[in-house]
Parts: sequence; C-alpha cells; structure tokens
Amino acid sequence: MSGSVASPAPHLRNVLLALAAGLLLAQAADAQSEPSVRDGCAVLAAFDFSEPLGAAVELQAESLEAVGDLPARCRVSARVAPEVGIEVWLPEPGWNGKLLVAGCYGLCGSIRADQMEDAAARGYATATTNGGHSDREYPDSRWAWNNPPLETDFGHRAVHVTAVLAKALVVAFYGSPATQAYFRGCSTGGRQALVAAGRYPEDFDGIIAGAPFHQTLSVPHMIWAVQANTSADGRPLLRTKEFRLMHEAALATCDADDGLLDGIIGDPQHCGFDPQVLACAEPGQGDCLQPAQIAAARRIYAGPPDPAGGSAVLGAAVGSEPAWAQQLLGRDGRPPFFHTVGQNWMRYHAFEPDPPQGAGPLTFDFERDPARLAAAAARAGFSPDLTRFAARDGRLILHHGWADESLQPSHTLHFWRQALLANGGEERLHRFARLFMLPGVGHCGGGAGAGDVDYLSALERWVEQDEAPDMLIAARTAESVPATERQQRFPLTAELQMRRPLFPYPEVARYSGVGDPRDPSSFVRARPGKPARLPRADSVDVSRPDTGRESRP
Repeated sequence: MSGSVASPAPHLRNVLLALAAGLLLAQAADAQSEPSVRDGCAVLAAFDFSEPLGAAVELQAESLEAVGDLPARCRVSARVAPEVGIEVWLPEPGWNGKLLVAGCYGLCGSIRADQMEDAAARGYATATTNGGHSDREYPDSRWAWNNPPLETDFGHRAVHVTAVLAKALVVAFYGSPATQAYFRGCSTGGRQALVAAGRYPEDFDGIIAGAPFHQTLSVPHMIWAVQANTSADGRPLLRTKEFRLMHEAALATCDADDGLLDGIIGDPQHCGFDPQVLACAEPGQGDCLQPAQIAAARRIYAGPPDPAGGSAVLGAAVGSEPAWAQQLLGRDGRPPFFHTVGQNWMRYHAFEPDPPQGAGPLTFDFERDPARLAAAAARAGFSPDLTRFAARDGRLILHHGWADESLQPSHTLHFWRQALLANGGEERLHRFARLFMLPGVGHCGGGAGAGDVDYLSALERWVEQDEAPDMLIAARTAESVPATERQQRFPLTAELQMRRPLFPYPEVARYSGVGDPRDPSSFVRARPGKPARLPRADSVDVSRPDTGRESRP
C-alpha cells in the first residue's frame, strides 16, 4: 500500500447515493416497525466503502443510547489501510445537517472521542482519527521509523480519508450529504487543520486551527531551548526560581501596557523586557541572574536562526516563563519534555534510515542538521498558500495563546506573515482567514488569561451567514481547561472569572480605564506599531547555541 491516496473518484456522489438507497431499502424491508437508529446502524456495517476511499476499509457499527446531553447515535469504528483508525458518530434524531471532524494532538495514536462530544451535543455528525497509527506498542514515535506510509498518514492522509469516509457514512445513513463540513483541531490538530486547508481544500467549508505545530520551526525551537539551558556540565542553567524571577520582572515591565494591572501581558511582541535587568551585582547574590543565565534566557526568547535566512524572532514569548519548567526541567527522574520530543523526532522522523549514534538535542548542529528535518517536514507540513481554499469560499479561524509554553506563538505569527504575502495581502487574506492571539493563555487553553472561546459558533456564522468574526469574546471560569483535555460546552455554565474581547491580529484590546475590567465592553481596540526587538548584548552570540558555556567575544 502506498503512503498516499487519490482524491475520491468523480463518481463518488453516485456511489454514496447508491449506498443511501440501499440503506433505505433495507430499513423499509422491516414492515413491523419504523426505521430506527439501530436499523440504520446495522445496515452500515454491510457496506463496502473501499472504492470511494481508494483503500481497504474495515467497519463496525453499533447504536448508542442518549446519555446526558449526547443524543442517541450510531457509532462507527473503522480502519482504513494501512492503520488509519476512525470513529464517526451519527446522531438520530436531531441531526443538524452538518459534519465536524476533530483533530488529534501530540503524536495522536488513539481515538479521543471526547473531542467530538460538544459538537455531538449540538446535533453534529462528528468524526475523529488516530492519526494513522496506534501508540499502544510504540508511544515514542518508533512507529514512524523508516515507515513512509505511516508518516504520510500522520502527516496529511489520515484526516483526509476521515473526511471522505465520514461524508460517505453521512449520505448512507441520512440519505443526503451534510450541508457543511467543518474541521477543528489544536496543537497537532492545529497543524492538521492548516494541512487540510492547503492540501485538501475541498474537504472542509470551514476550519478552526489552534496553536499549530509548525513543521520547520517547532522541533528546532525545542532543541534550541534545551541547548540554551544546558551548562557545560549538563545541568540546567535556569530553574523554577529563575523562571519565577523572570516572569515577575516581565510583568513589572509590560503588564500595564494594555491599561490594566492584571498579571497578563496583553501584547508580548511589543514588550521590551530584557533579562539583563535581573543581573546580579556580584557572584553568589540571590534573586538575580548570573551572566550565563542571562545568555540562556536571551537565547530562549530569541529562538533559533530563521530558516529562511531572515531576521524573524522565533523564540518564546515574554510572559510564558511560568510554564518553562514543564518543558525544560525533568520531573521524577524523567528528561524534560522538549528533550524527549526533540530526540524522538530526530531519531524516528528525521534522521532516517539510521540516526547517528547518540543523536539527541545536545548533538544537533544548527548549521548542518536543519536540512535533515526537511523530509519529515514535507510529509507533515503546511503551506501559507491558501488560494485554493479561498477560491472555494473556505473560511479559516486561526488562534494561539500568547503564553503558550509548548508551541511558540512566534511560529504562528511567522506563518501569518508568510500567508499575507502568499494570499495577496491583509485585505484579501482577511476575506477568508482571521488570526486571534489570546493574552495570558497557554497551550490550547489554560493559563492566567481567558481561553474559552466559542470558535465553532463564530465559524458557523462566517460560513453560513457570511458574518466575519470581527470580535470574539474569551472567558475564563473555575472549570476552564485546555481544549486537549476537554472541549468546553457553550454557553458556559460555570461562574465567570474573566471575559475579554479578542480582535483580529494585529489589533489588540486595551482597557479604557472606565468600567468593570471583567466586562468586555470596558476595552477598546487598538492597532500596535512595529514589534519591539529584544536587546542583545554584543557579548552574546545568538546565531549559534553554546549550551551555556561562556559567551564568545
């Protein structure tokens, strides 16, 4: 089986309508009762969907009773060769006529049905995928080693065949196609979203892409940060204490810039915080940073060299420091998250067929090795050219938390700048795509800021009523969690702790100085100027990492 699949055959609609006709005939054959979910579900398992997918399909179906706000539904579990796992829910009664496909996150590897529940409660037919492989045997990416078909499925094919199969099942079960098809994902799901918009623009009418993993920037940043924070003797230069000091100093520098002292930096790219302000007056002094620590912090903020040879700052955002410990410091004897991801990506995705002995983040050479990531990036990557998606009136909502500690908001901004050039400038891009940056919000949610946003309703209004999202309302409650843990139900029922307006990038929200700061109407929209540049001392060479050793003159 090759690692790719052709787009559905031109006669796919006829095939699907024939499947639907067979379903209706099978239901009508039971003269003793009206057609039911159970009847239709049983019939689906008899159909062969291999032809429209261009690959062997194994399928099982069972009916589920209504539970809580989830309707009675037909649950279809499928496997598309070689290893793409798919689950589809088909509600009856109460289908709203639409389909939502949910992305996975991390390395995928399993079905996360919780990512479909909120949409199913709204009446959507829903679907999701394991990303093309199982993580039961190899949770560390070993499944990808010298296995191009599985890497291709993880890179782009899994979501595509999920969309094709889900649409076929919708027609077969209901007798008519979905009026709209949407995709929503965050993290790896955000990458899947942008891949779908660029590679398969016919699959979805509207797409929500959150905090996307960037194929050429995310792993290099992780490796760069690990090197920057590792001293010559292999120990971390910056630890939890230093991260706290840096965050407090960053807030003292920029918290008030949005008109409100609330522990949140509203526009980090314009914050001129320099860790040099924490420099120790003398060696051994407490609550300050030594020269090597300042150099490490500056490298993490600056990020690795721009792969395009430009001067883009591609590092961590000011204000994200509280969560750096999770990524850069090991816990319970385990290596740091950035180290683990960087090492696994190098060994099993990039440095094929045989990784060098001892390959890992500390051995990565930023002059020699970035090119070795190119093949993996091509399989998993997305393009800023979205003209085909725009041509068919697709709509894209892109969002990223400014305090994201895992996948850097600077990478999403880099993609956005490229998209401006590839799609005819801001006016044309804004016709079909909007970017929202969320102050104080971590990876796919969480953090000190307001991260709960009803993106799906906003996308519906844009696709179905041509009402572009000119402002969104973000909220935080005591029950707020990252979307990768649970998709929030809207409207929110828990007590609100914070509500803030979000405006399309590059506009920002600033407190007017009048009214309740928990009320979005107390904020005004503003358009910032050029991004501030982090000051760099002449003694610090940030063009190459030196793993914390003394800076070269």
